[in-house]
Amino acid sequence: MQKPTEEETFQIQALEIREPDENFDPQKPPESGEEYLTHMLYERKRCPAVVTKRSAKIKNNIRSNGCEMLSSPPLPPHRCLLPTPEWRDVQVKNFNNARERVAALRLELKSHKYDQSIETPLTADVDKWQEFCRTQQPLLSILLRLSQSDLELLLEMLSKWLQGPSLEADEPSTSANATKPIDLLHDAWLARWLYANLVCLHLPLEPHVFSTLRCIARSCVLLRNQLQPHEVERAAPYNLMITLIVLCFAQSDFNVYL
Repeated sequence: MQKPTEEETFQIQALEIREPDENFDPQKPPESGEEYLTHMLYERKRCPAVVTKRSAKIKNNIRSNGCEMLSSPPLPPHRCLLPTPEWRDVQVKNFNNARERVAALRLELKSHKYDQSIETPLTADVDKWQEFCRTQQPLLSILLRLSQSDLELLLEMLSKWLQGPSLEADEPSTSANATKPIDLLHDAWLARWLYANLVCLHLPLEPHVFSTLRCIARSCVLLRNQLQPHEVERAAPYNLMITLIVLCFAQSDFNVYL
């Protein structure tokens, strides 16, 4: 008899799972591992399909944001634009303190039966969300009503806007300013919402959220690297986002850009 190849042995089923027959009693507790697997198969076939559907408008607007197309950014050309270790430590401490305060506030609101099930406005319209974020502060009264799924969707939108042109709330859309790149010092609304969203994210995070965070970090590195040595102040918001994503969300391979 020919010995199976290594690839074939990986395809061999380790345990036989028997299909429930007419003698199967779902009320009877399993008495062996094989019976347990049969129970699992029985239950699985009776579980309803659970589907989570995003708003079609949100899906169409953010699914092709070009995040995955960003190449690995180069090292910073001007070392003077990098944050100092002391500055990074202060930012991480402040961020962790803010996150702890939000967690404590959530527990307090929960103990007082605060209703977080109210539908948050604008979540189904990306354009209205952008207008809202540009003209409103990221208040906790808004953010605490966002579910984790909503926070993740908002983070994706923020990531997309970070890659796009700058457009201030009081500026008309013209050809002159439509191509102006994002500047987080000038476009402070975007920096504020990014920071607030990171503070309010529930941990642990799903893999796709880390992908969005890495996209934000790459965008910040690319935008910061375009600055000149005398533009240290403009580099600060980018360094803040990179620092938080590297040190608070464990994306340590980006540490080279700090």
